[in-house]
Amino acid sequence: MNTLRVWGGGMFLLDEWYEACDELGVIVYHDMQYAQSGHSPAATAVQDAELRHQVRRLSSHASIVIWDGCNECQVKMGTDTEIYATFVMTVVVEEDKSRSIWPSCPAGGWTTGVHQLDARPNGNKLTTPANGPEIEVHGPYLHGTGFPAVNGDFKLDSFDANIPIKVVPGSTGPTFQNVFASEFGAVAMSSFESMAPTLAKEHWGLHSGQPSDKCTSGFLHTCEGDNVMAQRNYPCDNLIDVYFGNRPDSYFNRTGEAIFKQHLYQCMISQALNMKSDIETRRSQNQLGCIVWQLNEIWPTGGWGSLEYGTPVEGQVIGGRWKPLHYLYRRSIYADVMAMCGAGGKCYAKNDGMMPFKGTCEVSALSFADGKTQVLKTYDADLPAGAGTTRFFDVDLSGVDAASHMLIARCESAAGVTASVNEIPLTPPVNMQLPAATVAAHVATTHNSDGSVDITLTSDKVALYVVLTTLAQGRFSDNAFALLPGETKVQFLPFGAKQADMEQLQASLRVEHLQQNMMSQASITFI
Repeated sequence: MNTLRVWGGGMFLLDEWYEACDELGVIVYHDMQYAQSGHSPAATAVQDAELRHQVRRLSSHASIVIWDGCNECQVKMGTDTEIYATFVMTVVVEEDKSRSIWPSCPAGGWTTGVHQLDARPNGNKLTTPANGPEIEVHGPYLHGTGFPAVNGDFKLDSFDANIPIKVVPGSTGPTFQNVFASEFGAVAMSSFESMAPTLAKEHWGLHSGQPSDKCTSGFLHTCEGDNVMAQRNYPCDNLIDVYFGNRPDSYFNRTGEAIFKQHLYQCMISQALNMKSDIETRRSQNQLGCIVWQLNEIWPTGGWGSLEYGTPVEGQVIGGRWKPLHYLYRRSIYADVMAMCGAGGKCYAKNDGMMPFKGTCEVSALSFADGKTQVLKTYDADLPAGAGTTRFFDVDLSGVDAASHMLIARCESAAGVTASVNEIPLTPPVNMQLPAATVAAHVATTHNSDGSVDITLTSDKVALYVVLTTLAQGRFSDNAFALLPGETKVQFLPFGAKQADMEQLQASLRVEHLQQNMMSQASITFI
């Protein structure tokens, strides 16, 4: 992940945020602070002054590579929305001619006013085309449904899990027609550690154990009643039903610590699996930009983020605890070099990095029953620099049962450096035949030289989507992974301190996995 977008329905951020992006080499796609209906501009002296002030304040930041007029306002000349070209972006250009500019997010580009290659202003009047090819898109979005809430539809809306994905070979790279996906996403709740402190104990459950509210009107519902979870934006019923099997309302109505932890685990794993399939499908095509909606939660709710609420209040990790999805982003989904296999053994190796890649992408089948892996193919990957470099290949899956196996695609450079490890389910969890697994976690008693702490995990059987959670401030070196029989080490890496808080880590570490949350006989022990 190398690009963040400042959304037009939000705010111009503090200087420190832009300074951090500069230092980290993060690319910023920046909306002016206007959005679709109800949040449009007026060519007043106040708004003119604010636009000039913000562009002058921020234009020295190298991280900002493009300014655009608004979120989802569809700039069309001869209509009310032409103000984004004639006023908003015209003012921006008067203050900063050094950057690319864009009518809106998404948009179809400019007709006049910019250099066509890089969209930098050329001094002419800004105008937009009446129509043209689709080059930037928003959506689709997986909304939570099945329970009345301020954003969620009370009617359960099912969907295709998209496991396995469909890989269709085609031409990729910037020389071919391509698409920039600048907003799409799937909802999820946050961890028990994040959610529980914001709710009374009697309401620890996805439906809070209360009668449902009556919610009416459009996107932002008006809800009548006392159900506290009705105010948490989106429910998660439909996601859990698709990935974990249809559950009656009585399941979601249950409350208590154990069931709420299970609800939240299932919800977050569902989000991770949905976004994994979505982005891997996009990367198999010629989509050269992929920005998710959204990065971080703004409170503990049914939101769109992969980072939890990050304010220093009870239960939260400063900067945001990583959800399972965020670990998958790091391990494979957004790795510059990665490999993926879909239905029928159709696979691809991808390089979106700035440097050529030479090495191998090895595809293996992991047996759930005994934890053994069988190499199915070792693909010799000679990938020119990206963006969009893709090579398609086939793997014989004739002897691989989807219910009892998953694939692991590991890309490794010629120097032996691992570029990505992609754990690829061949069917949703509800269809998997999994052994009961006993997982143990042991926290080291001394710090490593970098301030991290080793955690040794052991399991007698394969355990899928092993998730570690703690109240300590930091993240894990890896998470939400397949744990094979035997011993595996991960590290806890501190945030904002030279050393991890050993005492809090040992006291609050919690480990869960898929079998445990499929209501199997699996158990967890701590040492």
